[in-house]
Amino acid sequence: MISAGLPRLTNPQFAALAKVACGSEAGGGITLLVGPAGVGKSTVIDALIEDRPAMAAVRPLEAWLEANPQELPTTLIVDDAHLASETRLADLLVRVRTRRPEAALVLAGQGRLFTLVARDTRLQQAVRIRATLLPGSQADTRGLAEACLPPHATLGPDAVAAIHEIAGGVPEAIVRLTELAAVIATARPDGEVTANDVEAIHGRLSPLAA
Repeated sequence: MISAGLPRLTNPQFAALAKVACGSEAGGGITLLVGPAGVGKSTVIDALIEDRPAMAAVRPLEAWLEANPQELPTTLIVDDAHLASETRLADLLVRVRTRRPEAALVLAGQGRLFTLVARDTRLQQAVRIRATLLPGSQADTRGLAEACLPPHATLGPDAVAAIHEIAGGVPEAIVRLTELAAVIATARPDGEVTANDVEAIHGRLSPLAA
């Protein structure tokens, strides 16, 4: 079960957390958490660990391979697993099954992770749950933007639509746009973040990203 009091999550993040939690409770297999950069995979992992700190831990893949068997928790989590090779992922699976067969293995990463798993039959057969984390809706954007506003700042009627369109529903981009636009807004008496503020920040960031 997922407890109350977790950090604020978007609806897609909460749905992914529910799947990952189910996989970690079942044990004995692999749960995949896959999504593009900035969508909140690490946020979901942090929420899982906060909900069950004594049972779940995240470490680099190589650290898990070198860990003492007595140190292995109920749920082993590897973030950025798409950066590993399918051979090393399979090595970890074998080690976990040999040393602690009841443990669950959570692999989080970008889309390439699906390809890595598909290349190794052992990994394919061990997958129990696939959680694909997608960008959120405009309602998710509003909730996240409101949560990261500084005191006395508000969102204007068109600001949410502008943030959502530019950020594409990606939480990391939503937070960055909102926080920077709020710096402009709080310099004014009303403290209202407008669509123009958001577009001005986007215009400044775009050359930096090019």
